Amino acid sequence: KEYLSQTTPYADEKAGDSMSETLSGERFLESIRHLDREITALDHERVRLSNCRQDILDKARSLSGPLDGVRVQHGPSNRTEAIGLELASVPDVETLVRKLNDYQDRVNCRIDELVDRKQKAMDIIERIPDARYRALLIHRFLSNLRWSTIANMMGYTDAYVRLTLRDEAIGDFERAW
Repeated sequence: KEYLSQTTPYADEKAGDSMSETLSGERFLESIRHLDREITALDHERVRLSNCRQDILDKARSLSGPLDGVRVQHGPSNRTEAIGLELASVPDVETLVRKLNDYQDRVNCRIDELVDRKQKAMDIIERIPDARYRALLIHRFLSNLRWSTIANMMGYTDAYVRLTLRDEAIGDFERAW
C-alpha cells in the first residue's frame, strides 16, 4: 500500500470518494489507461526477471560439479571461473524466489487497483443514457483500444469518433461523475 501511495497519483481512490473531488472524469478515465499500461510493463519485467532467474539456476546446475570447493584468488582466467564468480555473487535461490514473489505482489496490487478503477468507471458509464457513448467509453478507456479501431467497430470515421463523439461521451461521463 505504501508503494502505491508513493508512485500512483490516484492511489487515494481506496480512501473513498476523495478522488471524485480532485480529478475530472476524463482524467480518471485516462488514469485507467495509464495504469493498464503500467501493469503490462511491470508484468513484462517480472517475466524477464523470472527468465534471468532460470538462466542463473541453469548455469548453477551445469557448473556445480566442477566448481565445488574451488576458490578463486585472482581474476578469472577462463570462462568457467568467470561464471563461477558470477554465481558466487548471486543470492541464493530462496532470496531470488522471495524477491520475485515481492515483485509479483506489487504487480497484483496494481491489478487490484485497476479492477477497482474499472468497476467505478463502469458504474458511472452504466448511468449514461446514450449507448454510443457507453460503447466508446468502454472501448477506449476500459478495453484500451485505439481510436481507429473503435471507429471501425462503431461504423464511423476516425475523425468523428476522436473529435465529436469522444467529446460528447466525455461530457456525459463528466456529468455523471
